[in-house]
Amino acid sequence: MRALVVQKPKVVSVTDWDDPTAGPVDAVVAVASCGLCGTDRHIADGTYPATYPNVLGHEISGIVASVGDKVDAIRVGDRVVIDPNIPDHECAPCRRGDVHLCEHLSAIGVTRPGGMAPHVVAPQTQLYKIPDSLSLGDAAFAEPLSCVIHGLERVKIQAGGTVAILGAGSIGLLTQQAVREIGAANVMISEPSAARRELAEELGADEVYTPEMVEHDSHTEEYDLVIDCSGNPDAVLTAMRLARRGADILLFGVAPVGAKVPVEPYELYRKELRLVASNINPFTMEKAVAMLGSCTVKVDKIVSQVVGLDDLPALLLNKPSPQEVKAALRFA
Repeated sequence: MRALVVQKPKVVSVTDWDDPTAGPVDAVVAVASCGLCGTDRHIADGTYPATYPNVLGHEISGIVASVGDKVDAIRVGDRVVIDPNIPDHECAPCRRGDVHLCEHLSAIGVTRPGGMAPHVVAPQTQLYKIPDSLSLGDAAFAEPLSCVIHGLERVKIQAGGTVAILGAGSIGLLTQQAVREIGAANVMISEPSAARRELAEELGADEVYTPEMVEHDSHTEEYDLVIDCSGNPDAVLTAMRLARRGADILLFGVAPVGAKVPVEPYELYRKELRLVASNINPFTMEKAVAMLGSCTVKVDKIVSQVVGLDDLPALLLNKPSPQEVKAALRFA
């Protein structure tokens, strides 16, 4: 089959790759849609730990094409999404229930072949059936939304509270809708791209600013919860300034490896701030499917471009345009 393959950092092409086959407890999924994530770009440019060569893509929906002889929970023809993160269930973090912190975690599209190909293989334990009412295109958002849900489960969101979100890429826009569903009364978005700010307003943000406006001395509003979805290391300092006394700060965006921030410990003490980080999606895929199926979170407008395999190398090796929010590979 033809697949999007990263041979090594900065060497990306559509090339031949062996068709996947199902082991005894695996299923082969015919990929319908696969989202392009910031992590994919980091793997392509060599700034995120991964296996090379490999097929990228971890935000996957599709239809089960074949199953192994010991598969008992999934059938050929089932419409599914895939949790790409596969723990060993044997290391110390796994044994205490922190499967997402597994010492030997493998991941489809990172260390195993991913979904930027017509077919992908996954253990049946990683597959989640989706309702008939949920389109396969929308369902591919289950993985990023499950990560958002995990992050929000680690912080306090008060009914009627105020939330500031730094960054309105696809993750920021998912987060914006999720915090509203949980009970936030006022949601502020800070985003440099005019197209993304416009979309944030369309999806219900109460306040939308550029980062320069938020950083200006005239912006004195403080928030109950501040969430960084940008991955910009400097956003940590912005979050500390925007947080009210006693607030939580959620670091969701992935900063570059080795980046450092000059945090003032006294400011954390003075405001009694709680800095919380979030890593992937333990036990939240079913919740994400439910939210997508009920249209609690709307994702169709977040997709700014639908692409084919041959479009992917250029997208991965270049910075996203100001108009790009989310690119999605579609086979069906």
